[in-house]
Amino acid sequence: MVIVDELIYVIGLLVTIIAYLASFTYWLGRKFEGIDWRFRDLEEKLSNRIKEVETRVVGLENRMNNLESGLKSAVVNVNSLLIEYMGLKGLFSQDEVRVLTNEVSRVIGMVRANPISKEELEFIKSVFSKDPEQMSIEELERVIEIAKRWWWEDNSEIAFKVFQVASIVRAYKLYGRKKQQ
Repeated sequence: MVIVDELIYVIGLLVTIIAYLASFTYWLGRKFEGIDWRFRDLEEKLSNRIKEVETRVVGLENRMNNLESGLKSAVVNVNSLLIEYMGLKGLFSQDEVRVLTNEVSRVIGMVRANPISKEELEFIKSVFSKDPEQMSIEELERVIEIAKRWWWEDNSEIAFKVFQVASIVRAYKLYGRKKQQ
């Protein structure tokens, strides 16, 4: 009888443990299911929020690009206006123009043909290898356009220097010599 009592005791204990484990597993499964639903809801909300943030970032990038373009345009226009006005007033001397063109000749020699083409770079070099008196207005206008585009695309200081000096030489050739004669 002792064996039967022990067997009943062990079976009762096992049934209790199995029932406890089954109810615990069921309870734990329900909890995990709730957690899973919360994670799905959180993931969906986070995904929507990320899409909103990405949309706002793209909008901000577009506004920054527009601002950058506007600032570059303003800088080019103000510089062009001031240089034209200074040229009209005859404020550029022949010696100053020579010093500036020599400076561009020096720095342009360090440039490789990127982002402008090799032909454009060679054209700029050929124009600035001349005496300022030998440069034509058309050549200077083409250099100005190349340098402006180059600066616009690359933010290169050298490009802006080329743009300014070409504009100064152009203004000198258009207006400066008249005042000095």
